[in-house]
Amino acid sequence: MPLRPNRFATCLIPILLIGGSCLGLNASVVSAQDRPAFKSLPPEGIEVEPRVLAELRTATAKARHQLRLAADASGDRDEWAPDVEVLIRGVELALEQNLFFKPQDHDLVARSLELAIRRLEAANQGVRGVALMAIGSRGKDAGRTIAGGFVSQIDGSVQPYGLVLPPDFAEVVDADPTGHQPWRLDVWLHGRGDTNTELPFLHDRLSKVGVHAPDKTIVLHPFGRHCNAFKFAGEVDVMEAIGHVANRLRIDPDRISIRGFSMGGAGCWHLAAHTPGFWFAANPGAGFVDTIRYQGWDKAGIPYDPGHWGRRLMRWYDVTDWVDNLRNTRVLAYSGEVDKQREAAELMIEAARQAGFEIPHVIGAGMGHKIDEISAQAIDDQLAQWAAEVSLGHRPRIDWTTYTLRYPGTDWLSVQGMRQHWERTTVRGELVPPATVRLTADGATRLRCDFTRWGWPLETGPTRLEINGQVFAGPDATRGEALVIDLIAQEGKWFELDESAGKAAPRKRPGLQGPIDDAFTGPFLFVLPSRPSRHGEVERFVTRELEHARRTWRRVMRGEDRVVMDHELTPELIAGNHLVCFGDPTSNRYLASIASRLPIRWDEERITVGSQTADASTHALLMVYPNPKNPDRYVVLNSGVTFREFSNSTNSRQIAMLPDWAIVDVTEPADGIYPGKIVAADFFDESWQIAPPATSPADPAD
Repeated sequence: MPLRPNRFATCLIPILLIGGSCLGLNASVVSAQDRPAFKSLPPEGIEVEPRVLAELRTATAKARHQLRLAADASGDRDEWAPDVEVLIRGVELALEQNLFFKPQDHDLVARSLELAIRRLEAANQGVRGVALMAIGSRGKDAGRTIAGGFVSQIDGSVQPYGLVLPPDFAEVVDADPTGHQPWRLDVWLHGRGDTNTELPFLHDRLSKVGVHAPDKTIVLHPFGRHCNAFKFAGEVDVMEAIGHVANRLRIDPDRISIRGFSMGGAGCWHLAAHTPGFWFAANPGAGFVDTIRYQGWDKAGIPYDPGHWGRRLMRWYDVTDWVDNLRNTRVLAYSGEVDKQREAAELMIEAARQAGFEIPHVIGAGMGHKIDEISAQAIDDQLAQWAAEVSLGHRPRIDWTTYTLRYPGTDWLSVQGMRQHWERTTVRGELVPPATVRLTADGATRLRCDFTRWGWPLETGPTRLEINGQVFAGPDATRGEALVIDLIAQEGKWFELDESAGKAAPRKRPGLQGPIDDAFTGPFLFVLPSRPSRHGEVERFVTRELEHARRTWRRVMRGEDRVVMDHELTPELIAGNHLVCFGDPTSNRYLASIASRLPIRWDEERITVGSQTADASTHALLMVYPNPKNPDRYVVLNSGVTFREFSNSTNSRQIAMLPDWAIVDVTEPADGIYPGKIVAADFFDESWQIAPPATSPADPAD
């Protein structure tokens, strides 16, 4: 079993750390070399009177105990407990991480506990859903501004979100609780606020409508892991929050928009470009759309060596590279006339223009970093019109660009294999009556045409496939019924693929394509070694990096650092999680059990990755690879998320810093950018084997 407190158990248990250290309320586990002059995220809090802290800890432990008892006795705990726990967990994190930034913040903690108890008492009386989330709503819009939580599939943590209900919500639902028309949903991504952690966020959402609250529309405010521009786990949380709301309320899946401003505008741009088919419209305001230009590094130079891999990895969130995908939705950008962040919209508008289409741009006259009322109304009017024009059914034409199988496609067309990850791959698809699928692909090795959602839209009978001018007969199809066509390129020609024929060789595929950071967007466990590493320098590195990974996940990514000892892994845990193993094949028993099935060699003398070798007494290996005991999940070696303290000052630096594997000189200290000196690093090839060394770097700034 994972060595973590039960979600409904008493939570003020210190987090156990390797080496005997504990992360208590006022303790620190950051070693001297790991504390360069970088900003803390969240910031360090102010000192609170010990007596007040003691009282709050006692009250928190009592609330957690009451929740545990009620949840254990409930047959539907998952329906209501997160809406209570989200408040208690927020208090626990505030106490554990000293998130007191103003003298009155301890009053906010006390009010949160009081509200949690009120909700618990209501839940015991059978109150559920929207009614439970509305307890604590206040201000002139009381009853419309509500907040609750959902359990993250990534780490089991309860993550907060807020909702703004339309003025006529209660009237419509009361009149026809099951038959009313589904609601349009606007997702609003908030701006950066370093001190706007869980409790301030929740209380804001219980009292403030926000910038936009369109008629007959529910507005969802995801927390998004606080301060990461809705990337990595933040983007997963956005999607999970939408799913959680859709399970509680009647949401129209074809009328969901993505909107945001400042940091939220950056998140909006990236979610719109990476998942355009999910939104009927996107409305980004301000923000950033790349790292190098936003940071001024195109002129001043990058202040660290990103390696060829780091330059390629910038393509993950450099949205200008993905602009073609915005053809698959409707975009309305906003900028203040004199806002420095107007550049983000202008870069995207120019990229779209070069790609042959236009992105409309609303500009707030005289506005700096703010949305004016006239512009807000114009934007709401335009989105309302687009929502009314939504047509159901598959898109007849799709233009898709990708650099990674993490974002394989949209609607009925997706890339399932690439010649080379992090290089541009494009595919265009068109449905041509009476029964032709016409495709043009560059860089793809596998494609999928999936007509499951709406069924095959063309004529019944044999289908006709055209790919890069090649024509051949496809499978028989029936109008309105599900149809999936898998295609593979071999020796310059395309064929229909039968995935069920024989055992498929390992390959990069959607959801299992790397790099290291991708493992932290799905369920994962930290797997602790039960024995020391063979070499002292490596042991010290492993201990430090494990502490850093767990602390970063809990503090920066606002999650639960679930752990298990290497000898306690069960088949169920292996089946359900990516396994993040720390140690070497001597210290970590699970790593030892799979070492012979990895495309590397790590023995007591040396580490060997392809043509790269290093002394095992002074080097360690970081890596992501399909778990040999469960190839549907990753195994990761010696790494948490790969961005470090250097990224704390701006979300544009929160980017993947390491590829699929890296050899680290552990005698060099961590510097806030890398965990040590990177002596070699690269991606595996598309078959998860050692790729030939890169011959020239790719520069996304060119």
